[in-house]
Amino acid sequence: MFFLCLAVVLTTSACQKKYTGEYKQWGMTAKLVDTDKLEKHNIPYKIEDGQVYIPEDAYEDALFCCS
Repeated sequence: MFFLCLAVVLTTSACQKKYTGEYKQWGMTAKLVDTDKLEKHNIPYKIEDGQVYIPEDAYEDALFCCS
């Protein structure tokens, strides 16, 4: 049982996507972007000057989960 749980944890952590693209603006303002959905789907983001930025290679995933 322990090995089954370990295999599941290792498999899911190995499948998590690592975003490395340059951060680009996502949405109009931070007030209009649901950052909880970004966090839930493990999409990194930054908020600067009231704007939300996500890695460029995360755009497709963000469109799928958060729009």
